[in-house]
Amino acid sequence: MVHMGLFDSLKAKKTEIEGKKEKEESPQKEAKYSEACALCGGSGTEKKWMGQYWHKKCIRTAKKASRKMI
Repeated sequence: MVHMGLFDSLKAKKTEIEGKKEKEESPQKEAKYSEACALCGGSGTEKKWMGQYWHKKCIRTAKKASRKMI
């Protein structure tokens, strides 16, 4: 599947910045969905894209990374 390379590279970056997220952890706005995010695994997602649920920040990151692959 073409998307596997994209998600593998994004998940690798997730482990590097995981420590930063713990420090910045602020209460999120009211979430539209109670599903887990496809990229970071956090709950309280706002968008549904490609059949999966995403945070707005995570969807921007994934779209930027996919543009660079083309």
